[in-house]
This record gives sequence, C-alpha cells and structure tokens, in this order.
Amino acid sequence: MSISLSVLETGTIRIRPSHRTQSATKPVLLRRAKAVFGDKNWTEPLPINTYLINHPDGPILFDTGESPHANAPGWLPRWQSFFHRAVDINVAPEEGIGARLAQQGIKPQDLQAVVVSHLHHDHGDGLGDLADARRILVTDDHWDFYRKPLRATIEGAVPQHWPTGFQPELLHLTGPALGPWEKTYPITADGKVVGVPTPGHVPGHLSVVVFGDDATYFLGGDVTYDQALLDQEKTDGVNNNPKLAVEQLRKIKEFARMQPIVLLPAHDPGTSQRLANNEVYVPSPLRD
Repeated sequence: MSISLSVLETGTIRIRPSHRTQSATKPVLLRRAKAVFGDKNWTEPLPINTYLINHPDGPILFDTGESPHANAPGWLPRWQSFFHRAVDINVAPEEGIGARLAQQGIKPQDLQAVVVSHLHHDHGDGLGDLADARRILVTDDHWDFYRKPLRATIEGAVPQHWPTGFQPELLHLTGPALGPWEKTYPITADGKVVGVPTPGHVPGHLSVVVFGDDATYFLGGDVTYDQALLDQEKTDGVNNNPKLAVEQLRKIKEFARMQPIVLLPAHDPGTSQRLANNEVYVPSPLRD
C-alpha cells in the first residue's frame, strides 16, 4: 500500500489581521491585546484543515479541526474574550471531523493514530468526536503546558469538550536527526511519518513530515498561517514566543533546501491546490 495524503477541511475561520501577523519584536501581551481589542478588521475566511495520512499500517489523522458546536452559544467560554472578539468561526454539521471521516468510510477506531499539532480550539475541538481512537498523540512539552484546564483555556483551548478523562499518549524526542532538527518524534515504525519540534506558536507545537510515494509533505499546523508568511519569516501575531517562532520558520526554509517539500499549514487557502498538484515550496534566501 502506498503512502499518500488528503485534506479534510473542517469549516472556516476569520481572524484579525494583527492575529495573522505582527512584528516579532513587540512584547507578547501587547501583540495579543491588539489582536483582541485593537483591531476591528477581519481576514478573509481561512480554512481549518486537518490531514488524513494513508499509511500501510492504517490511516493517521493530523489535527482534529474545529467542532460544529463552536457556533452554538456557550460552547466557547464566555469569560474568554479572545474567543468572542478575535475569531469568527463557521463550521457546518457535515464539516466536523467525525462527519468528514465518515464521508471517507473511516471510523475513529480505524485510525492508527490521531496526531495533534497543539490543543488550540481549532485544532483540538474535534477530539470529542474521536474518543474511540486507539491513540491520540501530543508532545510531552505541549501536554505539560496544557494539562491544567484554566491555563489551557486562557491559552486558547476548550478542555471541557475534550473526551472524558482525556489523557493523550505523549511523544518524546527520541528519534534520529532530520535536517536541522537534532531529534525527532517517532510516529510510525517505518520512519515514513515523523514529528519535528516547532515551538513558538505554543510550547511543544508539533509539525509532521510525511515521506509519501509522490512527494514529501510538511504538515505545519500553526507554525505559520501561510506559505508566503513563512517565506518572509513573518510569524503570527498572538503566539507566546515570537522570536522562537521565527526560528522555526528559518529551520523549515533550511529543510526545504535539503529536501523538496509540499508545505501544508492548517489555515493557508492555497493548501488544497498545492496538495492536488504536489507543488514544491522553493524557499527564498534567509533574511538577515
């Protein structure tokens, strides 16, 4: 059986332009305050993409997307102003991850694993539909940061909607070097699906490299919001460590010079077309 990839879009999200990107030199709290309170404009609707990896040992889901219930009053905590001022979510019932998998003829228990880049609401809210999955994988550093519900909610997750007693399987940096990454997260025994550490957007953020039959795919989660921003080394506007986030963009550009990749962030409107055409990312020179 070959290794291939498909995209499962779980609705769309609009964010503030200052959420999409801001200067990495501004203090974190000022960056976040501008995105929540100081910006009155919206981006175009951006996809909330998850990715289904077809692998000989069984399918693997990367990220779980947003839940259709996010549109319902009370789903997102009322006291967390970020959810009500900085994001505009639109997910139809047939776009939730449970429905998307059913459309592919896949049940959660059929999945070899669910790999979560990070637990922000638009990447982790679909976990409620995946309680029967055999393995749900999160990095150890990320779970250390998000295991406490109050801090997780302050940082953009909605832990009350995770499966009852949620305890993910933790990924540790025990795998061999890959490009600029000295250690990696083993995901499949054959080494064809490998996690790489890309912290900055949040602690313990995970990206995944898939060595497919037709191309090598880089599943970036929120390491960047789109390919153009990554190429310009411009990070998002609300992360908790902007300088570290920029370092990840530079590492990905370095890796793309060593290994041709199809770059697939979660919210890039161009991902579906790039995936359909296996369009390789050609990085510009690193900026001074």
